[in-house]
Amino acid sequence: MTKTITFFNHKGGVGKTTLIHNLAFALADLGHKVLLIDSDPQMNLTALMYGLSTNIDYSTEDTSKWSQNTKKYISLYEHLNVYLKDEACSKPKFNVQSREKKGYIDLISGAINLSVMEGDLYPIIKSSNPYTQSIPHRFETAVKDVKDNNNNTYDYILIDTSPSASSIVNSLMIMSSDYFISPVSPSFFSLQAIDNLSEIFRTWISLLSPYKTTIGFEGLSFNVKFLGIVVQLAKRFKGYTEATEQWIKDLNTSVKNFQKYMSTLAMTVTEDEFNGIFAENIPFIIEKCCDFTQQLRTIAEKEGIPVIYLTPEICRKHNSKIDMSKSDNQYKLAFDSINTSYRRIASNLSSLK
Repeated sequence: MTKTITFFNHKGGVGKTTLIHNLAFALADLGHKVLLIDSDPQMNLTALMYGLSTNIDYSTEDTSKWSQNTKKYISLYEHLNVYLKDEACSKPKFNVQSREKKGYIDLISGAINLSVMEGDLYPIIKSSNPYTQSIPHRFETAVKDVKDNNNNTYDYILIDTSPSASSIVNSLMIMSSDYFISPVSPSFFSLQAIDNLSEIFRTWISLLSPYKTTIGFEGLSFNVKFLGIVVQLAKRFKGYTEATEQWIKDLNTSVKNFQKYMSTLAMTVTEDEFNGIFAENIPFIIEKCCDFTQQLRTIAEKEGIPVIYLTPEICRKHNSKIDMSKSDNQYKLAFDSINTSYRRIASNLSSLK
């Protein structure tokens, strides 16, 4: 059965897109069929998947990789309109095989004109009239029932969202999903973002509750469950700083408060369920992806690959100081830590029912 997971935090700069990108390839290396949906108008996930690394690649010239790919492969705007407006679109999804050749990743590319859809959808959802009441159900169908280019069912659908609490597309994406994960970074603003999640969900539920599926009415299923958070971008190497340790303690309190609120809505996994999936971690922290070095991410972006696909040869080509043959090299330590964390998340997600 397909597991649909949305990644959301209304605080930007927390490494959300990097997490999704690496996690997709880690899942594919395990043999899974993965679909990525880029619903962030910034389209960073799309650029990573296309392997764009230079101004020439990003150019709007007809010969650029960006222009060629956006014309050839289906965008989220086009995909949603197949369901919402019955508009035909025969474009295929962008496809990449995993390095292990076991699984693969498809992409529904981002679209700058998704903001147009935002403007169209909000008054439709707000009015809740008989003529448009099927729109949320159609949206959910577009998210959960999508098949690959050969009409096969995916194992995982991972959705990248914009950092917007007011986005109607974000609210529909999350309410159409089975689970959602919130990536965070060790900062006051990220902690504040977790504290604000309860209010965001109250607003979304108030807006979308008239469309909740009932007997005789096909609407939104409202079956999404909070799965936990992933801590990103923390520096550790040989131990957390005192400030980071305190931040993690504060974060635990905020996450548990949010989880308690979500439990009143039946929209979270329980502590026992969390322990059954992520046995080695403290509820509800899925993983601490620490020791992340910007240098490694930059090299991965230049190569058009996820960080977990970096090799000593690739790193040495870009920076002779990165010697992964030495166990105490800071970049070797950073890569091993990040690679282990992302692959452990993928392995744990494989146990989702």
